[in-house]
Amino acid sequence: MQFYLTDAGRACLARVNAGEMELHFTKAMTGAGNAVRPELQPEVLEPMQQMQIDEVRAEGEYTQIVCVLTNLEWEQEYILRQIGLYARDISGAETLIVIGQDPYGDRIPPITEKEVEYQYHIGMKIDNAQNVSFDFSVNDFLRKKYFYEHLEEFEEYRKDIQDQFEALPRVRIGPAERLDRKDTILFETLPGTDRVTKIRERDAADERHAYDFAAVFAAAQEREPLQSGETVNELMGRIKKWLEDLKPNTFREADNPFVVMTETTYKPPAQRTEGSLYALVTKQRGLIILFFERYIHGTEDPRKELTVYAVDKAGTERTAGEKDENPYKAVLQNLVILEPENEIERKDGVFYAIRKRQKGE
Repeated sequence: MQFYLTDAGRACLARVNAGEMELHFTKAMTGAGNAVRPELQPEVLEPMQQMQIDEVRAEGEYTQIVCVLTNLEWEQEYILRQIGLYARDISGAETLIVIGQDPYGDRIPPITEKEVEYQYHIGMKIDNAQNVSFDFSVNDFLRKKYFYEHLEEFEEYRKDIQDQFEALPRVRIGPAERLDRKDTILFETLPGTDRVTKIRERDAADERHAYDFAAVFAAAQEREPLQSGETVNELMGRIKKWLEDLKPNTFREADNPFVVMTETTYKPPAQRTEGSLYALVTKQRGLIILFFERYIHGTEDPRKELTVYAVDKAGTERTAGEKDENPYKAVLQNLVILEPENEIERKDGVFYAIRKRQKGE
């Protein structure tokens, strides 16, 4: 391919060499046309592809411009007969500076057929090279060489990510049978349902671990109804508040709110349900019922309250205190109530109580 300075290009370079202006090369373009006098063309004929300006280097008094053409992402066939190098002058207009032409040209196949790459060198003599710049980068286009270099880097990166991903434990959801190999985490569900009950793991050493769900909560501030969609912690906090506010006689094992006792069904205060009212029915006047929590043989030092002591006559040594599971009651029927002015002969084994009169009686 033979290259020519266009008439517009000669005028621009003359002004550049004279230091009157700067020249900014902007693009290289291919064309499929063929001109009788290419140097007179203002544009390439039948423009097709924009080329990659791959390198610019100085060689003595010449400036070498290397253009590269690939058919990557190009899907139609054509014959490349012209190459045009464009620049922007002081007025800002984009002008065809250099044009190359080959009457026979090079066939550019579509990418679906095969990949091709062509490289063209354009030499220009410029005295004031400092006034010439190139407004392009080697990254403006994807050259096949760069494509394969980055493809190799990408494949290495992809393999590294794949290796890291394969090293991660597998996560599954389902019944316990799905924990079928090492490096697996299983969210175990109840058989035949989608309800998760616990988390199981088989680690890299094929050791099994099980983790239960735990609720961490505090009682709610107020009693409020349970709402669908709330977290387990919120629900448990509401339930705890309701239970805390219940009275002892709410539950099944509690006594009724009003309990009538007899001598045989008598309950000592320690066994009564808080909040219930108790009454004792007896036909005997002056009945005193004493409640004892324990009954032991022998003696204790010191003695304990609410304990019945019996002497073990079989031996003389003290016996250890033993707690009896059954409570003991003592019913005293020998109680005599006296008026203050009455005095009688008192007998052994009888309790005497004197009624005290209030002032004004």
